[in-house]
Amino acid sequence: MTNIKLIASDLDHTLLNEQSGVNEFTKEVLNEAMDTGILFVPCSARTANLLPKWFLENKKIKYLVTSNGAVVMDNITNEQILIRAIHAEDAIKMLDAAKEINPYWTIDCKGYLYSNRKILVDHEKIGVTGDYYTDIQKTRIFIDDCREVLEGEGNIVRKIHFVTHNQDEKNKLREVLEQFNFLRITSSHQFNFEITDPHATKGDAIAFILEREGISKEDSIAFGDNDNDIEMFKTVGNGYAVEVSTPGLQEVATKVIGSYKDEALAHFVKENVLK
Repeated sequence: MTNIKLIASDLDHTLLNEQSGVNEFTKEVLNEAMDTGILFVPCSARTANLLPKWFLENKKIKYLVTSNGAVVMDNITNEQILIRAIHAEDAIKMLDAAKEINPYWTIDCKGYLYSNRKILVDHEKIGVTGDYYTDIQKTRIFIDDCREVLEGEGNIVRKIHFVTHNQDEKNKLREVLEQFNFLRITSSHQFNFEITDPHATKGDAIAFILEREGISKEDSIAFGDNDNDIEMFKTVGNGYAVEVSTPGLQEVATKVIGSYKDEALAHFVKENVLK
């Protein structure tokens, strides 16, 4: 595999280890790739402030794709160079429509994550436990009504996230969300939904970067594990799904590689891109 100029990768369950960090071998391989002039682009459903520090502090990394593609950041200047967002009025309508079925939402707005306080009250019931529960207590601002944040001129939402706790509830919630067919619904986990602007995908974000850098589709590759990586795989020349990735992603993947637990991404890049 020669002439690769851009490597895009999902983070959780693709590149990061089980502690949500970056292993040393992976760091070495990615730094080596960037030292040869290859652009490495982390692509995550996370907001920028929740990315591991290694990505934010490594200024060899020129771009960060966050909030499932709703934001592209210049990692050198910390400037948001592309924002695709949901109007606050539409977000309010969606959350109101869904509240009887599922009030367990988080909104990415004004640079912060705001969550319904009911997540704290019902956290055991909905499976928000352990490290995840500890993490959201540190990273979320809890409110009782989305209007506390969304009402007011010019407010926008980069992403809406719902936690569900069983398939029946998820199916019912999907029926409600699909009424808002001008927005995009995807998942990064078996029991969640993520709603964004229809053009806020990892694929759209990577297409923006490819055009900006003058890189052809054929000279780019991507790695992922979930359905929110499908558009990214369709945007690049070749997409590689890690082991235990979703059937939908495997359908569009060039190849299924090993597990993130074994640093399959780093080994693939070392053996096929840097050889």
